[in-house]
Amino acid sequence: MATCVLQIKLPNNILEKIEKLRNKKSVEDTIIDLINYALKMPQYFMEFDWNESEYEADKEISAGLTKSFNNVEDFIAELKQ
Repeated sequence: MATCVLQIKLPNNILEKIEKLRNKKSVEDTIIDLINYALKMPQYFMEFDWNESEYEADKEISAGLTKSFNNVEDFIAELKQ
């Protein structure tokens, strides 16, 4: 398999997060795993506006527009209504 050398500059905070994910692998192998994972991600998730969704969720939570359930069965029953 052919390989190429890719040189990137990572901010320290990103590198620190990668270091935490290493799990006894090299940083390079961990980055390769992350790239492979990202490439397999469905297009829907790549285009989804996570920041906007988080903002909307925070507004609903602040407004008290949430429900609690005692168990999974009650939650599923609510979804089916």
